[in-house]
Amino acid sequence: MTDSNWQYQLNDLLYNGDLEGAVNLLDGLLRKNSRNHHARTAYAKVLFEQGEIDRAREEYNTVLRQDKQNAEALKGVGDVLEVFGDYEKAVNSYTAATEIDPKDSETWKSLGLLLTKLKKFGKADKCWNALLRLNPRDHEAWYNKGLSLQTLRKYEDAEKCYKKAIDAKANFREAHNELITTIRKQNRYDDALKTCDTAIQISPRDDTLYRNRGVLLFKLGRTDESLKAFDEALDINSFGVDTWTNKGTVLKSLKRTDEALHAFNKALEMNPNFVPAQHARNQILEEIKATKPKGLLGRLFKH
Repeated sequence: MTDSNWQYQLNDLLYNGDLEGAVNLLDGLLRKNSRNHHARTAYAKVLFEQGEIDRAREEYNTVLRQDKQNAEALKGVGDVLEVFGDYEKAVNSYTAATEIDPKDSETWKSLGLLLTKLKKFGKADKCWNALLRLNPRDHEAWYNKGLSLQTLRKYEDAEKCYKKAIDAKANFREAHNELITTIRKQNRYDDALKTCDTAIQISPRDDTLYRNRGVLLFKLGRTDESLKAFDEALDINSFGVDTWTNKGTVLKSLKRTDEALHAFNKALEMNPNFVPAQHARNQILEEIKATKPKGLLGRLFKH
């Protein structure tokens, strides 16, 4: 069986989710040629997908003992180390793989995401730049670059990245939502609302967009429209903890206390530990308690 034939067969098995069939195919190939590094790294990847992490690591290390410059195996070792929480060694393994094969976009992405997790945003940015050199229209790279910049509060630069991501993929919902957030962070509420309305036309079933719309309308003092937007979000996803909490906040501002409590209680039904809803609900209950007469003296002063 030629390399292209078994690779085609492997891809077909993986596409159909037949991991066991993939293992059998690769095991047979390795019995015939134990130094087939390409087959062994593929074997290790399948084992990794099956959750057999230790066996996957053994296979990757077998390749590296024979070929220390094997980028696929180094990337695989990085994946294994990341699963085990050995992040610094994982970074080193990914970095070594990128030095050997700087055109492998998957390794750059894995390295960038891990560096972001470690809050090493400057180093992560170099990964996104490397990906964009390979493909200037890589929407995920633009998006991740935007997230790093947003975390650093470089909102104008993040905004440009999200727009690039959307230009490359018009229906990129996550990028639309982060773009709206970034514009809102610059206190440009009208611009953010226009961006939100445009995004809703593209993704009319995204409850997060309607929730963002509600927040923006509230910021602009358009409370009735704000409540309508939250209701539209809840029609799409009635389990939106943030949406119920935001709706409660608007109702509280309108002194519609019972409705606000209902909204906060709905949020806490789904997530009892959601702090914003807890605080808002407790604040209302404290206000109610403070206005009630206390004992006999309270009743005397009341009349």
